[in-house]
Amino acid sequence: MRDSTASYRVKRGLGIAMMLAFLLFALLPVIWVIILALRPAQQLFEPIWRSPLALTLDNIYSITRSDFPKALVNSFITAGCSTALALILGVPGAFSLSKRKAANKFLASWLLLLLRMAPPVGFVIPLFLIYIKTGMIDTYAGLIFAYTSLTLPFVVWSMWSSFNQIPDELVEAGLMDGASMWNVLLKVAIPAARPGLVAAAVLSFLLAWNDFFFALIITRADTMTAPVAVMNFVSYASVDWGAIAVASIALTLPVVPIIIIANKYIVQSLGGAVKG
Repeated sequence: MRDSTASYRVKRGLGIAMMLAFLLFALLPVIWVIILALRPAQQLFEPIWRSPLALTLDNIYSITRSDFPKALVNSFITAGCSTALALILGVPGAFSLSKRKAANKFLASWLLLLLRMAPPVGFVIPLFLIYIKTGMIDTYAGLIFAYTSLTLPFVVWSMWSSFNQIPDELVEAGLMDGASMWNVLLKVAIPAARPGLVAAAVLSFLLAWNDFFFALIITRADTMTAPVAVMNFVSYASVDWGAIAVASIALTLPVVPIIIIANKYIVQSLGGAVKG
């Protein structure tokens, strides 16, 4: 029976008000960035109600004439390739760790957690020195390898948990039917763990896409990524806030449809679900 008491209505109203307040608080920076992207430099920090029609596309035109579009393409290439490489290496590794009878799984899980939680500065200095010696500074291969070192522990850790949700009897039934372990992985385990796979792929892509520190140290003009390219709009003499706002929107827009499409799988993965 539906509760229609005054107390219930007050609680429900307070709940809705709190959700709306939180939503407004979360959206406020986004709204502000959109306004900055469309304002002329002279009215950039002027209250919007003083000149609400003072809008321009000059900030968008200026960013298309800069190196930012090329940096955006570099971000797509390096984040996409490192995610694919991490999945190719990490998914079979996670399946082996999950289903193989071994006594040292605790050590493996501890090492993976250590690699995932360690600060990037612990990896980037040795990588930088190696890349200087091998000529991999400012190369796609160098950045993809660096991002893979960042995302591979996460993929293995995440998929290990997903494969643990699959009953061992399902794997053993596939083996008893004559399938190889590789076929069981491809035709049984991966389809069953599809929510975890999609979540691992999306979150790995976002880890690489949003990275600033690795790209700042080991890239130069040829392979500079979008987060680093934003720094080009800052100089000792001035800061181009309009271009930075447009660059922020350009960095965010490609991620939005990915998150919307993968939202269901990410929620299922965080809940420990596998496809039945």
